Amino acid sequence: MNKDGEEMEREVNLSDQIFCMDCMDLFPQIPDGYVSMILSDPPYGISYQNNFTNTKHQILDGDEGIDYELFAHESYRILKKNAHAYFFTRFDTYPYHYECLRQAGFIVKNCMVVEKGTVGGIGDLKGSFANNAEWIIFCQKGRRLFNHTTLLQNRKKEGTQFHAGREPSKKYKTRFNACWFGSEYPKATYNSVWQKQNGIYHPTVKNVVFLSWLIQISSQPGELVFDGFMGTGSTALAAISTKRKYLGAEINPGYYETAARRIREMQ
Repeated sequence: MNKDGEEMEREVNLSDQIFCMDCMDLFPQIPDGYVSMILSDPPYGISYQNNFTNTKHQILDGDEGIDYELFAHESYRILKKNAHAYFFTRFDTYPYHYECLRQAGFIVKNCMVVEKGTVGGIGDLKGSFANNAEWIIFCQKGRRLFNHTTLLQNRKKEGTQFHAGREPSKKYKTRFNACWFGSEYPKATYNSVWQKQNGIYHPTVKNVVFLSWLIQISSQPGELVFDGFMGTGSTALAAISTKRKYLGAEINPGYYETAARRIREMQ
């Protein structure tokens, strides 16, 4: 990209903004190495629609499939060196997404499995297991250490010596499990009751508290978090609540307006 970051930001405000557009059209406006963290839930190409509720969600824009190779490449390009990226996926799209991200240059470190706020109701209801978890590919560009947070206390008393020669345990966890289940962890998504109470209807609306945990683990206050598929704005709200900046896109005007409203209400 010919223009440096300062010149680009003067032309287009790329801080604390959600653009109502396709993120593939936003990418060319973002300089190399501009964002400090990526946290995104791209369409999986499955044309999901919940058929087991009174009010059906509309099929997500782009859910017939996106150019994931290009998305992975552009995500890698705009991310700073030594930074973290999280991409939601599914068990059946995981191999393809994994390979695209690897080919783009990412180092894939883990696949996180996080409990949903509600059990999925699609598929063979009598011959398959219910989907009660989100899958998230955790990547690094270069290497960045996790932050020490106060999100979760260790069960062992602070100062406990687990093994000879190792540091005594800290009060708060410095390393988290790849599977987040149970009452000590936030759920990945909100349930239908929450959506009805808050007037927010989206098939995959993410839990702001859960996203804020990832943001606190993988970025510092003041840094910029990118989400190319903002939906109803949960990533932006999580960034605001943790004193980070946000940048992203949402192609659906209705969801974009919901995101803007949620941001106004939080601020």
